[in-house]
Amino acid sequence: MPRFTIFISIVILIASLVLLFDRLFTPQPIQITLQSGQEITTSTPEYFSLSEVLLLIISAFLIGTASTYLFYNSDRVQRIKPAQKSGSDENAYNIILPLLKTDEKRVITALLETGGEMQQNKLAAKLNVSKVKTTRMLYGLEQKNLITKERHGLTNMVRLRK
Repeated sequence: MPRFTIFISIVILIASLVLLFDRLFTPQPIQITLQSGQEITTSTPEYFSLSEVLLLIISAFLIGTASTYLFYNSDRVQRIKPAQKSGSDENAYNIILPLLKTDEKRVITALLETGGEMQQNKLAAKLNVSKVKTTRMLYGLEQKNLITKERHGLTNMVRLRK
């Protein structure tokens, strides 16, 4: 369902943009009647009829609404729960790996290689990344409910969820 609403938002955004630019840059003929009774027809892009103004306002509103929706829903974190035990934990994590970011895959793979747990400082050394980057990667995995962290002296013990 979320993909469908994002698709609809993109369609509305594109259609509104096309309509807006079409109306703004295509001169529409306007008939002006002077006091002398003479009628003049002009087609300058500076004059718009009431219906065109309303159409432009609605298009601008739809553009803003669709853009805001897409902006706030593009980075929505979806929590991924490991698959139920159906053989081994390694198989469950191998199913999840393609869904993760590159750095997160590296963390899960390193944890799987060491039996599912490792100290955070040793994990940072093994991945050859800074402690800050390690903390950020682990935070993302923790939000997705894939790992747990618990204090272990001056560092943390990182474990895969079972």
